[in-house]
Parts: sequence; C-alpha cells; structure tokens
Amino acid sequence: MKTIFTIFLSFFLAKGCSDTSDIDNAIIEYQAVSRGFYKVIKIDDKKVTVLNSRDEKPFELNLSKEDWKELVEAFREINLENMKNLKAPTSKRLYDGATHANITINLEGKTYTTDGFDHGYPPVEIENFINKLVLLTIKE
Repeated sequence: MKTIFTIFLSFFLAKGCSDTSDIDNAIIEYQAVSRGFYKVIKIDDKKVTVLNSRDEKPFELNLSKEDWKELVEAFREINLENMKNLKAPTSKRLYDGATHANITINLEGKTYTTDGFDHGYPPVEIENFINKLVLLTIKE
C-alpha cells in the first residue's frame, strides 16, 4: 500500500511541478507577410524577438514580468492539437485585402501550425494570445 501511495504521490507532485508553462519549452513563430508589410515575432527560450522588415536585423523585446505572465496565461488557453483545424474569421488575405498571417509552435518534437488567417483577425481560439503578442511588439 505504501508503494502504491508513493508512486501516486510522485506522479501527482511531478505533474504539479511541470505546471510552469509549456511556453518555456516552445519555439513560437508568428508571421504576417504581404507585399508591403512584414512582421515576424519569435519566442524562444523566454526571449521575444521581432523582425519588422526583410532588410533589418531582429530586435529583442524587453518584457515586464506582468507582460510575460499575461502571454503565458494566453498561451495556456491554446489547444495545440486543434490548431490545424482552426478557421479564419475573415478572408481578405485571399484578394490582397489583408496581410496573410500564421503561427507555428514547436513543442516537444511536434510542430503545430495554423492555416493562414488575416493579420489582425486571428481565429477566435488563439485570438487572445495572438493579439497580446502583436500588441507587445507595438509598444517598442
């Protein structure tokens, strides 16, 4: 009985300790690209880098603890397994009416990617995270 309890407790504690955030182990890349617009935001190893032009070097964002916490919380809302099934709420990108955007998340050897969507109008299921991420890059 003690063995079973010890195994259960170990599993429970290990699960509780791993609740930090998958964002810490993920490589996330958001791209919004058209003929006249270019933005790539990358999160890797708790660093957020932004590239606003094809001709410039990326710069690193200096996020406050509060901004990082909000980003982590928004990331936790995302169902990674469902990302490939997300539907864009608008389709202006299909006729050059909006910048084409997508997001790719690499986590634990798996890659999760959305179909394209209009920059500024992400699928509802990832809207909170995308909007927070893009808003942070505007502050700089």
